Amino acid sequence: MNLLFLIPGCISLFLVLRGRVETAFLSVYLPSLLLLSQEYGVRLPHLPPLSAAEYALIPIGVIALTRRIQSGSFRLMDALVFLFWVSSLTTGILREPIMNDGILAAAELFVSQLLAYVVGRQLIEPDLRFKTVRRFVIFILLLCPIGVYEWRFGQSVYGTIGQKFLGVNLGEYGEGIQLRGGRGRLTLSFSGGEFAGIVIGLTFALNAWLAFVNKARTGVDLGRWLAKLEKYHIPALLMVFCIWLTQSRGALISLAAAFTILQIPKFKKIKLATTVVAVLFILAALGAKQYFTHSVAIDEATMTEQQHSTYYRQVMNEVYQSVADMGGWFGWGSTIPVVEGHKSIDNHFLLVHLIQGEFGYILLILIAAESIRTVIARAWSFQTLEDRVFGCSMMAVVAVFWITYYTVFMGGQLPQITFLMLGWGQSLVPGKAGTASVAEVQSRSRFGFKRVLT
Repeated sequence: MNLLFLIPGCISLFLVLRGRVETAFLSVYLPSLLLLSQEYGVRLPHLPPLSAAEYALIPIGVIALTRRIQSGSFRLMDALVFLFWVSSLTTGILREPIMNDGILAAAELFVSQLLAYVVGRQLIEPDLRFKTVRRFVIFILLLCPIGVYEWRFGQSVYGTIGQKFLGVNLGEYGEGIQLRGGRGRLTLSFSGGEFAGIVIGLTFALNAWLAFVNKARTGVDLGRWLAKLEKYHIPALLMVFCIWLTQSRGALISLAAAFTILQIPKFKKIKLATTVVAVLFILAALGAKQYFTHSVAIDEATMTEQQHSTYYRQVMNEVYQSVADMGGWFGWGSTIPVVEGHKSIDNHFLLVHLIQGEFGYILLILIAAESIRTVIARAWSFQTLEDRVFGCSMMAVVAVFWITYYTVFMGGQLPQITFLMLGWGQSLVPGKAGTASVAEVQSRSRFGFKRVLT
């Protein structure tokens, strides 16, 4: 038992007891979430295995949950997220061979999903918006050199540290890393190339707002070095480069979608621009479906590695659909039958359908739909350009999630990060510092809208 991983939780608890909840969130939880692997954790007696970040989250989440209950103000998403957790608990009780295992799994999800959601819902807006975005960007930039090393040498820095110094085995590859095309897939602290691509992609979307603030708002303090980097768009370029190093097509597709969404604030008629982007996405989805169908309609023996990956997912989605239907309203739990050797369910919507059944699957669809509806409504209602840019950044964040989760399951730290962002998206309000109107920001420069995100 490596008690070192309890240190973030102890520090977080100490700060919370001292009334410094925001400090615990910014300076303990976020570094643990982004800079430490999910496998860096410990299982205490009678508790589920929890990571260092989850231990740090618990005291913050309890305070945030208490505040949310006391406020008496609830939204539809609050009920959906709670019912989604109830669905996982019900499946654990009814479907797991050992009921206690199902209860422990639901307890872990209570922390990684429910508490993360309520922290995002309660704690960030509007006072901690700038600091939270800034920390996300800084931490991802700190990880970039590690990613280049992984890609070049095919070795996991976190796996090596875990096995040699911390006594932690990081799963299938250990000190190594998954290879594709003879190169390592950038993984960082996120347990997989797809997972890393999702986190870097959402940080790219948040960074677009930070870059805008750095140009449009006087008196903002990004820090000396980060301000210089943002001036020359270095963070955005590095993030695009790192997503390319993940060699994850799902992450690259979601990045393209996010970049398209981030262009919306450049137009005066934001509703029309949003509609045009939505139409483009529908056309792109139809084109992608035809492309992938054609790409696998060839001899399996002559397929490339990427075509094999596409073929695997297409067959998986087909053969497991009937299995999901057989699971009924509460699914199979962990007893999902293996069909045609497809052990990895690389589609989170399908995985939830299999594990939690119709009930959990419907709730996940409703959560995705409500998250999209909320951020679009906020982006349309905001009056200042700075807030509109941030609304579109959050729109890009949810696009990164739901597009990529069609190609991969929600693993590693992603349950925490996803539900943290979902809660954040539900709490969006006009920023206290973003008081300039759209017209005022435009008037600062002849090419005011060209300064937003490019």
